[in-house]
Amino acid sequence: MKASLVATCLLAAVALASAGRLISPSDLGLPVVNDAPDFCHGLECPPFKLLKNTSQYQLREYEGAKFVGTTVEGSNFEAAITKGFTRLFRYISGNNVDNAKISMTTPVITFVKPSSDFKSADKNYTIAFYLPQQFQGSAPEPKDEEINIVDAPGVTVYVKVFGGFATGGAVLKEAETLRQDLIQDDISFKDRAFAFAAYDGPQKLINRHNEVWITAADSDSIGMNMLSLSATTIDAVQSALAAAQKAVAQMFHN
Repeated sequence: MKASLVATCLLAAVALASAGRLISPSDLGLPVVNDAPDFCHGLECPPFKLLKNTSQYQLREYEGAKFVGTTVEGSNFEAAITKGFTRLFRYISGNNVDNAKISMTTPVITFVKPSSDFKSADKNYTIAFYLPQQFQGSAPEPKDEEINIVDAPGVTVYVKVFGGFATGGAVLKEAETLRQDLIQDDISFKDRAFAFAAYDGPQKLINRHNEVWITAADSDSIGMNMLSLSATTIDAVQSALAAAQKAVAQMFHN
């Protein structure tokens, strides 16, 4: 079965009703994590400590962890998530050097670089999956050069929860609302990038759980910096190194 079809089936299965109930992770042969928040739907999700909870937002402290991510360039929000998800799903389905099958986790995280007024965003998006505990020590290398394994540092984030289907415009609006709430509360933060966390597949029609995360001022960057290196950037760095090596070689031959 092709990876894209598997991805579609997985997303549909976790949301479609069967015999009067939703299909659970155990029905799909996925490990159920009992101590994860309800909105993780029984899947593994990044551990965090809740530091503050208000009617507008939460403050969470996430542990450092290993993620797999990919950057999609020159795309709109929805298309980028679809393309990035497909790449990453192929990786966890066995498209790695060990041919290892890796359990799906939640949320699917998308890193967004907004304009200064949060009305639009950069056309390059980074999509990431948290790797399950089994692979936190060591994860198989991707076969796809557009995928990176990243050891992300711990991060403290302000989180706004919202429902519905999250379009690019809706996500920017929710992030701007969170930003204004923090400004009103005289809280410092970093807003050069934010994260959108999606916990539900497209077939879930009601009670959807979405989040936007903005980094606290005294925390490391939310963007898992290495993930933000696009293929173009990496190629440029490699080209510059090659040119420098060539220049040094010519100096010794002259």
